[in-house]
Amino acid sequence: MKGKLVYPYTEALLNYQFSRDHPLKQERLKLTYELSKELGLLKKVREISPTIAARSDLELFHTPDFIDAVMACHDETCVDIRYGLGTTDNPVFANVYDAAARYVGATLDAVKEMLKGATNAFVISGGLHHAQRSQASGFCIFNDVAVSLLYLLKKKPCKILYFDFDAHHADGVQNAFYRSKQVLTISVHQTGKTLFPGTGFVHETGAGEGVGYSVNVPLLPGGGSAELVRVLEEIVVPLFESYKPNLLVTQLGVDGHYLDPLAHLSYTSHGYEAVIRKMKSLSSSMCDLGWLAVGGGGYNVINVARLWTLFLSIMLDEKVPVNIPEDFLQACTDDERANAPTTMRDEQEAIHTEIPRETIALDLERTLRRVKELVFPYHGLA
Repeated sequence: MKGKLVYPYTEALLNYQFSRDHPLKQERLKLTYELSKELGLLKKVREISPTIAARSDLELFHTPDFIDAVMACHDETCVDIRYGLGTTDNPVFANVYDAAARYVGATLDAVKEMLKGATNAFVISGGLHHAQRSQASGFCIFNDVAVSLLYLLKKKPCKILYFDFDAHHADGVQNAFYRSKQVLTISVHQTGKTLFPGTGFVHETGAGEGVGYSVNVPLLPGGGSAELVRVLEEIVVPLFESYKPNLLVTQLGVDGHYLDPLAHLSYTSHGYEAVIRKMKSLSSSMCDLGWLAVGGGGYNVINVARLWTLFLSIMLDEKVPVNIPEDFLQACTDDERANAPTTMRDEQEAIHTEIPRETIALDLERTLRRVKELVFPYHGLA
């Protein structure tokens, strides 16, 4: 490794705060930071204080009129439906422009450090993958991933593999690169037939020179670690090895975990861990620019903190204890401790679902067959 893993963080990131009853709680960032610090992991990283992204950087992806609309919103009374602002998902709050631009800045600063030689980065505030060119969407004002990757491609032409296992389809990032083969996007998510944003179907494979470079694997509700690992082995790994990216980008949303209140998948820490370990191995052997990990969804705040801390430990080759430290849990509020795990890894392997396991597995079998038919020929894969 060329240097310590880059970890952008400042409490100013907590200013990206929707209404108090909004499901996106910024406490999850603070708790992730505090748990990682308590376990000694932050001694192994290089913390940087993220800056507010310049308007010129935002315009690499977003339209000037949309940026103007965000800048014009000063408090919760602002409603501009044309741009997705002031909606239930995206209520406006004081200083929304600075807060959203700092989120972009965190990921962009990490990319800049990687261009200087840092091998890996973990941006827990990043992964706002729903934001569109001219519209806020799905809790996302600006799209930090799209902006940062466009910045990178402008500075250094390269190949980027973007792998997203958030429960929700990575529609904003997919749309940003739908006509490009410089970024291969892979999203495994709960089917859009049952979950926002209602996209991410197998037939969405790209356009123009980008045909075959957008890959979607939708899962039925109840899909779990077995399905996630199968997608990893049959789709992600072959495409990774064929595409040979210079940079790996992973969106590590954990709202697919069985404890999460917003989605209906049933992943456990064991499935996630298999994915993270494989990404570490592949990126180490193939990606000369390294591995950029960003956060994403996750709405059980202690679960988010322990899983992202676990992921960081894997990236650093460090061990974590069996149990989440008791003093950390006691410092959390009663609401945060409700339905929260107490161990760093899940103790159970399988979750019972309303849809029979056989049905979920059969649906995935058909999905994988179709993905291979539509995408693999563009990558020299049978």
